[in-house]
Amino acid sequence: MCFNNIPKSTFMTMSKIFPLAGLVVAFGIAGVSAEEGFKYDSKSRRDPFVPLISETGGYASDAYEASAAEDIRLEGIVWDEGKGSIAIINGEIVKEGELIGSIKILKINKESVTFDINGEHINMELNKE
Repeated sequence: MCFNNIPKSTFMTMSKIFPLAGLVVAFGIAGVSAEEGFKYDSKSRRDPFVPLISETGGYASDAYEASAAEDIRLEGIVWDEGKGSIAIINGEIVKEGELIGSIKILKINKESVTFDINGEHINMELNKE
C-alpha cells in the first residue's frame, strides 16, 4: 500500500481519531464490567434470559417443581364448556385432574383455576394485564 499520495492532513486527522477510538473501547469495556452485578427482575414472568432447552436437549420447565401457591403462574385459560377447558400454568398446558409438581388442578373456570395444594383448595384468578 502506498501512502505517498495521501495528504499529511489526513494522517493528522487519523492520528487524532485512533486515540479517541481507543478511549471509546476502553470505556465500553469498563461499562460491561460494571454491569456484571445486574440482576434481572422478571416480575413473576418467565425470565427471557433462562434457556427453554436444557443441556440434554429437552424442554426446561419450572412447572413440575411447583409445590406452593407462590410457584404458580396462571398465564392463560382456554374456556370450552363442552370439550373441556385448558389452562396455561408456568408455560405448560394442563387440564383438570392433572398435576403440576405436587399441585393438582381441580377446576378450570372462565376467569380462574382451583388448585389442591397440600390438601388446601386455592382459587387463583387470571390476571388481565
